[in-house]
Amino acid sequence: MAGCRWFVCCLTLFVLASAIGCGPPPMQSAQGTIKLDGKPVENCKVGFFPDTELFDSNRHGFGFGVTDAAGHFTVQHPQGDQGIWAGKYKVTLVAWVNASGQSLGIDTKPSEVPGGVINRFPDIYEAPSTTPERVVVTSDTGKNVFDIDVKTK
Repeated sequence: MAGCRWFVCCLTLFVLASAIGCGPPPMQSAQGTIKLDGKPVENCKVGFFPDTELFDSNRHGFGFGVTDAAGHFTVQHPQGDQGIWAGKYKVTLVAWVNASGQSLGIDTKPSEVPGGVINRFPDIYEAPSTTPERVVVTSDTGKNVFDIDVKTK
């Protein structure tokens, strides 16, 4: 009987020890500014997508931010957590304007804008598969500040 209790006790300790190491990695703060030809861009949707060939949702995170009037953004996970997991990311940039060049709010649906919309950034910045912007988010506090200035001229 004592051997059975010992086995159950060891099995319980093993399960508890295994569970402690489980779960997603800790979120890392990530922020920065977005500029276009040296000027801050407001209402720019900034996307962080894993820079990997094979996506694994248990190992790779993604996140988004929206710039304020000064071009500043903070990355947030889609489920609402502040930050993003450490790793390599491709950065997408989308800032819609209407046909007359007026900035559109982040909730604007491009298909519902008369005359269509234009991304202020060159087309290559719109998709993870084509964007040239790459960043590395680390677990070093204060190191994840990304200032991006896209030159169109």
